[in-house]
Amino acid sequence: MELKGFVLRSKQIGNRLRHITAFTDKLGKVDFIAKIKRGEFPLKLDLFSLSTFKIVQKGENYELQRALLIRSYFPDTVEKFIYLSKISKLLLPYQLAANQKLFKLVENYFSAGDSFRVAYTMFLLKFTFVEGIFPALTKCVGCGSRQIYSFSIERGGVLCLRCAEKNDIPWSSDLSKLSVNLAKNSFEKMKKEKIPLQKLDKINTVFENHVRFRLS
Repeated sequence: MELKGFVLRSKQIGNRLRHITAFTDKLGKVDFIAKIKRGEFPLKLDLFSLSTFKIVQKGENYELQRALLIRSYFPDTVEKFIYLSKISKLLLPYQLAANQKLFKLVENYFSAGDSFRVAYTMFLLKFTFVEGIFPALTKCVGCGSRQIYSFSIERGGVLCLRCAEKNDIPWSSDLSKLSVNLAKNSFEKMKKEKIPLQKLDKINTVFENHVRFRLS
């Protein structure tokens, strides 16, 4: 089988063996073993590369027959390395099926060249939308009130003061509005906005917990 994929993890497991985890266009997230030729330093198998892979199934596992580099996204700054690592860590824990919208989303956000704090939050929000787990943000999931007070991980959305529960996370209408704007608009548009970093951090914390709860 031939497929395109982004390398999310590349781990040396032997003298000339690597365990590769990639998000691919045809199989979604997949693991396979790659044998490295002596003296070869294959960029096509390095972190954050987009490559074409030909893999074969051997029992319950996949093995790589050949690979061809399409594009390396390996970062030239520490900031971009941290950013791409966060995207990879977000995707790695879950059994993600093939999804062309998610594949295109990864491609678009691997290409980001600046404003990485905004880019990561936008990727996170759009990821939940593509996976069909975007939470209810505009009105209380308990009673329908638009007086937003907190966010409930268990109930998958915001709550008003009357419906709020002990373990909820403090939230606001302003954070809901910002989250919706980041989710529906383009990166080129939103990176020009002056968004406080503490708001991005708050959204990241809530949505990362939401993803873990919904996809684990």
